[in-house]
Formats: sequence, structure tokens, C-alpha cells
Amino acid sequence: MQFRSEEIRAIRRLTLPILASQLAQIGIGTIDTIMSGYVSTIDLAAVAIGNAIWTPVWLFLAGVMVAISSAASRLKAAGGKQAASQLLGVGVALGLVSGLLCGLLIAVVAWAMPLIVDNQESAAITSGYLYFIVFAMPASGVFLALRFHAEALDDASQVTRIMLLGLLLNIPVNFVFVYGLDFALIGLPNVGIPAFGGMGCGIGSAIVMTYMAVHLVLNTRKRRMPENFSLWHATFEMSKTKLADMLRLTKLGLPIGIALFFEITLFTAIALFLTDLGPTVVAGHQVAINVSSLTFMIPLSLSMALTVRVGHHIGSGNLDYAKRCAWLGVQINIAIAGLNALIIILGSRFVADLYSPDPAVVAIGASLLMYAAVFQLSDSVQVAAAGALRGYEDTFAVMIITFVAYWLIGFGSGWYLAYEHSTPYGAKGFWMGLIIGLTVAAITLLWRLRIIAKRYQSAHLAAS
Repeated sequence: MQFRSEEIRAIRRLTLPILASQLAQIGIGTIDTIMSGYVSTIDLAAVAIGNAIWTPVWLFLAGVMVAISSAASRLKAAGGKQAASQLLGVGVALGLVSGLLCGLLIAVVAWAMPLIVDNQESAAITSGYLYFIVFAMPASGVFLALRFHAEALDDASQVTRIMLLGLLLNIPVNFVFVYGLDFALIGLPNVGIPAFGGMGCGIGSAIVMTYMAVHLVLNTRKRRMPENFSLWHATFEMSKTKLADMLRLTKLGLPIGIALFFEITLFTAIALFLTDLGPTVVAGHQVAINVSSLTFMIPLSLSMALTVRVGHHIGSGNLDYAKRCAWLGVQINIAIAGLNALIIILGSRFVADLYSPDPAVVAIGASLLMYAAVFQLSDSVQVAAAGALRGYEDTFAVMIITFVAYWLIGFGSGWYLAYEHSTPYGAKGFWMGLIIGLTVAAITLLWRLRIIAKRYQSAHLAAS
């Protein structure tokens, strides 16, 4: 009982600032979606598609970099903060390289948008929005490396503060580039910033993401760097040891990133396939997805806290504590799922009204939110189990499970229900498929967690 109460406090202490950081990050996309909706439905649909493309790529990048959290928490438990600091240069270098590659991927998709989306006006806005996001991806890689290092060292509140400042900054910066600014108001005729509409959201978000990276670098230098430590030198110096450490982190983080990518791109693919039904359906679908993403941040944040706590217990040699912590996290997320579902059901119409003045968009969004409420349970359980498994550094199996559950089962059944069923359900069919896929993922990941926890304890007993 004492362990349970102490562990709940430790998980809560980690989860709350991580949650604030996650909400601030997803809030950037939310602000983009809302502000573009008041330009036009075409702009809303375009930014919705763009947001559905770059957000999965960003989360893939975050998944790769979250390996730093598990590794740093183990090092801290075994040798203190000084030992964990050795990951700084390796993590930032990996973040830069990964961010550049992710930016290149987004640029390719942006170039191909006119070939993917039938509505050419919407495709042009989406491409412009994405091209601006590309410039911020390397900075995002650096930010994520320093963020997960700070969280592993129990200094997550610093990251939260920076991300909240960035979120607040995103509103006026977006406003300027979305709606334009006429400098004649301050006595400068023939000078100003044109109104970019939906594309302006990309400019504002790129500026804010870069600002957060620079701010966190300065904060890390002040609070978490060892004395006489040069982050610049540690990042760009190349050695066999550093390359080996980068490869080790990549092998650990890449399956995590791919697993997150599988889940989020499922939503992206659905948004793209729904374009045939028109921008109103896409916009309504995006309203439901955006709300689901916001509620998902709570169980996802607890999942990230579980990665740190399970890794900490393993680094300390307390394998029984690691197992109990993992299952405690699953139980907490079940309770969170019930609360999220209740909030969505009671507030669906009100929330949908916030996203668009178009009654058709609101009606579709509110109806799809009912399905979002249903999958809260399975989504919360599967992400908690995956977070605990990351703490055990069991990431490859999670990747395989999520691919089969999300794409083969979830997308396959959703496609059938949306288009091939005797009574096609359209967008609702895809949401039914999401429920099926997430439920399979939750059951399978719980089974995998049980196996891995027992395997660790058996290996520990054998070694003793």
C-alpha cells in the first residue's frame, strides 16, 4: 500500500508537467485549425490535411528521441545526474539528423499534394503550410532531445514553462501571418505583411517551434549541463564511441517512433481517403480527430512518465517495483479513459461549435465524437502498456503489434465498413475500424507486458 501511494505521487509529479508540454505542443496544431477555420472551410480543410501530415512525422521524431528518456533515467538511477548528462551531445546530434530527415519527408509530401488532393485550391494551401513547417523540423529534433533529457532528470517543469510560452506566442504570430498586418496604421504606408490565410499558420508555427528549441538550449546550458561542458563540441564531435551510442539510441527509439507513426498515420490516411467525400466531411473528421488528440495527451503523458519510472526501477535493480509500477499505470489510465469519455459525450456539440461556424461541419464533427468517446478505453490501455514496455526497452515487439492492430485490422475493417459494406457508413465506418484496431492493440500489448515483466524477473533470479 505504501509503494502504491508513493508511486502514484511520483507518477503524478512526472505526468503533470509532461501533460502540460504535450497539450502545448498539440495546442499549436489546434490553434492552426481554429484560426484557419475562420478564414474559410477550404482553408480549414487544407490546414487539417497539413496538420494530419506533419503531426505524425513530428510524433515519429518524438518516438525516436524518447529513447533518451529511458536511457537517461536508468543512468540517473545507477550513477546520478552527472552520468545521465553524457547523453546530451549524443541526443542533440541524433535530434538534428532525425529532424533533417523528417523535414525532407514532409517536403516530399508537400510537393506531391496536388497529386493526392483533388481540390487544387486546398492542395496549394496545404503544400504552402507544410513547406514552412519543414524549416522547423531540425530545431524540433534538438528540442525533443533536450526535453526528454530534462524529464528523465525530474526537471520537466522547465520544459513546460517554455512550451506554454511558445503556445501563447503562437496566437499573435499566427494572427499576423494568417490575416496580415498593414503598417499604414503606424504611419508606414505601402508596407505590411500580406494575409497568407491557412499558409500563414505554417509560418507562425515554424517560428514558434524554433523559438522553443533556442530557449530550451539556453535553459539546459543554465540548469542541467555539467561544468566545463560544451554542448556545441559534444554535438558535432564525431568519434566511434559517440556513433555507437547514437546507433544504440536509434535502435531503441526507431521502433518507438514507427509504432507511434503507425497509430497516427492511421488517422492521416483516413483523412486523405475521406477527401473524395468533400472538404466538409474532412473538416468534420478533423474536428473529431483534434479533440481526440487533445484527450489522448493525458494517457500519453502518463505513458511517458511510466517509461521513466519503470526505467528508474530497473536501473535501481527493483524489478518487482518495475512490474507493479507498470500495472499501476494501466489502472490509472483506465480511470482517465472513463473521465475522458464522459467529457466528450457531454460536450461534443459545444466543442464542435468552437472549430467552425459551418453547421454542416459542426454536425459531422459532433457525431464522430461519439465514436471517439468509445475508443478512449482501449486507446488509454494500449498506450500505458506501450509506455511500460519502453521502460523495459522492449520496443520492437510493440512496433509489430501496432502495425498489425492499426493497419491490417483497424484500417482494413474501417475501409470495409466505410465503402464495401452493404450499407456503407462513410466516415463513421473508419471510426468503427479505429475502435476495433485499438482494442486488439490493447489486449495484445497487455499480454506482451505480462510476458516481459516475468522474463526480467526470471533473468534477475537466475543471475542472483
